[in-house]
Amino acid sequence: MRHIRAMVACALSLAAASSFADGFDTPSTRNSWRPFVGLGFTSGGDTMLKVNLVPQGGGGTSYREDVSSGGGIDLRFGFSRRLGELPLTVQLTGAYHNDQVNGIEGSKYRFRRMPLEASLLWHATDRTRIGFGVRKATHATLKIDNGRFTTQQGTEITVSGKAALKASTGFIVEAEYALTPSWGLKGRYVFESYRYRDDPQGEKFEANHLGVMSLWYFD
Repeated sequence: MRHIRAMVACALSLAAASSFADGFDTPSTRNSWRPFVGLGFTSGGDTMLKVNLVPQGGGGTSYREDVSSGGGIDLRFGFSRRLGELPLTVQLTGAYHNDQVNGIEGSKYRFRRMPLEASLLWHATDRTRIGFGVRKATHATLKIDNGRFTTQQGTEITVSGKAALKASTGFIVEAEYALTPSWGLKGRYVFESYRYRDDPQGEKFEANHLGVMSLWYFD
């Protein structure tokens, strides 16, 4: 739920700047690779961990947070290139995608991965482009540091450890809107899944997710 609220807030704040919008690029930026950075939030996928948290000091009502296979913060860096006069843009991207819950006394629960992506976008209008791409999430790791769990017998135990996962080849459908030639707002949907690397025929986590992100381009 926290990711959905963040996505909505990001979308509304950026959409408010649309009155300053211009095209994605100028003649001087065509046929050249433009580096970009991005920040986004995603939501979706199966629940991997259910974490019951207690407020600092032990007072108040405990609450639950989930670590999911598709949710989290998305930080990215890449290169974008308009293909001459064609209404097409290629983007190559590396990202750090992390869903994390922090508890008290140093406990952390997180699922992190480093996706590599390639996308082809069609310029539907001067300010809008839509497209598709492929993605492979590398270094996928589910990690627990000083995690607190309660057994069926009511005993509280502390657990630390990590497990490596392997991602399927992901598919991306996305659309981007230019707020300025150097600033874009992107919405996307990703289809992918994960399995534990040491048990490829075992449990499968569906990780399809929706994402909203802001991208900044440099000339």
